[in-house]
Amino acid sequence: FAFRCSPWREVTCPDCPTFLLLLPVFLTGSDRIPIYGMSSLRIVIQSTASGEQYLPVAHTCYNLLDLPKYSSKEILSARLVQAIDHYEGFSLA
Repeated sequence: FAFRCSPWREVTCPDCPTFLLLLPVFLTGSDRIPIYGMSSLRIVIQSTASGEQYLPVAHTCYNLLDLPKYSSKEILSARLVQAIDHYEGFSLA
């Protein structure tokens, strides 16, 4: 799996087979496909000035991902996977 977040960075996660399925849930807060399909989903990725120790933050109401400026693809991948692994969601169960 590869997630391209900008022309100059690529995140890979060979050890995470469900990463591709969980990324939209993390970004949107919903495990449902939008009524007009995935092509109608507009996700915005914006850079933040926070340090490398911080995790990416998803603003689910706006489909917005705050992504700190990491110094390497490995750190970017690790932090993104960590954020998704610890995502709680809005489940009421």
